[in-house]
Amino acid sequence: MRRILYGLLVIVVLLVGVTFSYKNAQPVELHYYFGIHWTTPLAFMFLTAVTIGIVIGLLASLGMMARMQRQITGMRRESRQLEQEVHNLRALPIRDAP
Repeated sequence: MRRILYGLLVIVVLLVGVTFSYKNAQPVELHYYFGIHWTTPLAFMFLTAVTIGIVIGLLASLGMMARMQRQITGMRRESRQLEQEVHNLRALPIRDAP
């Protein structure tokens, strides 16, 4: 069921993207520093801006993802040690008190 919903979502997003691209085909000009300018259709400019935003967002989250991965590794190691300790304690013979 989840695959169907994701498939429908992808189709809707693609349809919106194609219609947006069709309706906004007029060229726009981007002026940047040092005399750099770029002329391209508005839809492509928008797509480029969104792509750059996604890349910057992913790069910004890399530090947090690495820190969380280190935490997961440490917790797995601690869990293995605790499981081994429980196993060792269960293997001890029970002595009767005198």
